[in-house]
Amino acid sequence: MRERDRWALWLPVFFALGIGVYFSLDFEPSVGATAAGAGLAGLLAAGLRRSAFFPAGLAAAIAAAGLFWAGLHTELARAPILERPVGPTEVSGRIVRQDRTEGPFRVVLEDAHVARLTPERTPERLRLRLASLPPGAGPGARIAVLARLQPMPQPALPGGYDPARRAFFEGIGATGFALGRARLLEPAEDAGIERLRHRIAARIGGAIADPAAAGVAIALTTGLRGDLPKAAHDAIRDAGLAHLLAISGLHLGLVAGLVFAAVRAALALWPGVALRYPVKKWAAAAAIAAGLFYMLLAGATVPTQRAFLMVALALLAVLVDRLEIGMRLVALAAFAVLALDPYALTTASFQLSFAAVVALVAVYERLAPSLAGLRSRTGRAPLFLAATLLTTVVATLATAPFAAHHFGRIAAYGLAANLIAVPLAAFWIMPAAILAMAVMPLGLEIWPLAIMEAGIDAVLWTAETVSAWPGAVHRFPPMPVAGAVAAAAGGLWLCLWQTRWRFLGIGGLAAALAILASAHPPDLMADRDARLFARHADGRLYLSKPRAGFLGRVWTEAAGATEASAGGPGSSGLSCDPLGCSADGVAIVLRHEALEEDCRRAAIVLSAVTISRRARRRYCAEEALIVDRQRLRRLGAHAIRLTPEGPVVETDWDRRGRRPWVALAGPQ
Repeated sequence: MRERDRWALWLPVFFALGIGVYFSLDFEPSVGATAAGAGLAGLLAAGLRRSAFFPAGLAAAIAAAGLFWAGLHTELARAPILERPVGPTEVSGRIVRQDRTEGPFRVVLEDAHVARLTPERTPERLRLRLASLPPGAGPGARIAVLARLQPMPQPALPGGYDPARRAFFEGIGATGFALGRARLLEPAEDAGIERLRHRIAARIGGAIADPAAAGVAIALTTGLRGDLPKAAHDAIRDAGLAHLLAISGLHLGLVAGLVFAAVRAALALWPGVALRYPVKKWAAAAAIAAGLFYMLLAGATVPTQRAFLMVALALLAVLVDRLEIGMRLVALAAFAVLALDPYALTTASFQLSFAAVVALVAVYERLAPSLAGLRSRTGRAPLFLAATLLTTVVATLATAPFAAHHFGRIAAYGLAANLIAVPLAAFWIMPAAILAMAVMPLGLEIWPLAIMEAGIDAVLWTAETVSAWPGAVHRFPPMPVAGAVAAAAGGLWLCLWQTRWRFLGIGGLAAALAILASAHPPDLMADRDARLFARHADGRLYLSKPRAGFLGRVWTEAAGATEASAGGPGSSGLSCDPLGCSADGVAIVLRHEALEEDCRRAAIVLSAVTISRRARRRYCAEEALIVDRQRLRRLGAHAIRLTPEGPVVETDWDRRGRRPWVALAGPQ
């Protein structure tokens, strides 16, 4: 009973549990059935309200509500998706999003028209790659172009990141590339927040000459990352500073805090106003408005939404004279984000941001009395340094399991980099950014941006230096979903409770580590289009062709491999020639001419060509596992693990099943 006041903190956890169950299914549950289940669970909980079982009944009802809400959200998001490639064909639409201020561009078109598709089969939104945009085109403008459209990409490996699912909830039903120059059909009708983002980005790009510094400045002010050079992005990521580019709690808190302090200080200069009116509340209202504008300008991503909700709730507490700020704010923010977008639960941004915030609030709740006494003895500067160190350590540890799940990498020296970069962002870069935004309508942004650029240069130098240290990045196979769930359960148990039994949560964290240690990457991989095959052995990834591009990089990360290389003649990992590859009972058939020789002596055959039943009987061993082009096109990417009991095959169809965002033929 000592923890009774903490029970409410678990409500968003059980709501998230129901959402997680929904997205883990390989079939689409009926909305009617889940609604009935949620209703029955609610009635059961109401009937138990005077019983000792009421908390369990309420938890079940909230979880059932999460399952229903996720399904309803999916039904509301349903829209046509492209099932087969189309084109070349004429495509037109209005630009709603653009990820660069200069070409090449990737744009999202809405209200699309595709010449070779009927209106009922035309996706509501399309994503296109273009070499250039016509003069005057941008967000809000309507363009037309000759393009080739394709279904949204599928996961590179079973259970991997699913771009089609994310696109589904963004309303995007197809992707493609332009085959010629786009034409401007209609200019933008009004500025809108998206056009404003790009105008601000263009002003920043024009004022800061260095592309890397300009890219960081644009990312911090508008959330647009397309202009950041890849080398700078990689250095920032490998140094453990990627969170600085994702506009979240640090950025929203700084903007709202600086606006609050500036407005309150300005009003305090007028004694007649300061003594008669609640200037503190006026400053809080101004800070909320500034935070809302910044969130919209940054694209209202999940971390930004979460940060704004928490900042707004804290400032609302000032408005109503309630200064209790703690875990309840985090719970309310989580509930609000999941209610608005249940899909957010599956994203790295949601998991990383809430893991960090929950852990930090829990730690500072425990240490608040000690920190108050320490401040009186040591002063603010040493306390700030200690708080920065503690915040970095706690946030790094809290987010590590989810970084391991999504990315299979950990920045070893993130603590050292953050000790330099976070104070620079807090006291140098962001204040200069706010000042630049304030004076930009007057055309006076050049000097604040110069100050901002100097701070960014210091952060980039830190990132480049730290990322170059030996062993800066540790790579490993991504943690399975079960490990991430165990880490979340253990971490929440440890952070949400306050009595000693919270330490039982360490068991969940230990289970997550055990699952990570036992994770075994696929030994063999094949992509859906039969363009690339790979074998993982001795910490290396051997590819069936030298130019593997994006897919090869994704597979290398999924295998936790130190490096990838193309198999060659006589290679111990994968011996290849133009006709095919072979290694330890595995044959990769690249051309029909290799079928007779390779298929007969292999226990596992991966084939870039379709193998007919007659050819199987004639050329292949009877017990051989055959994965040919036809099977790959039908079931999606394959991952094969070699065990003493035989090969274990997992397909994309096995993991995704038939969901509204899946354009896959499936078993026949």
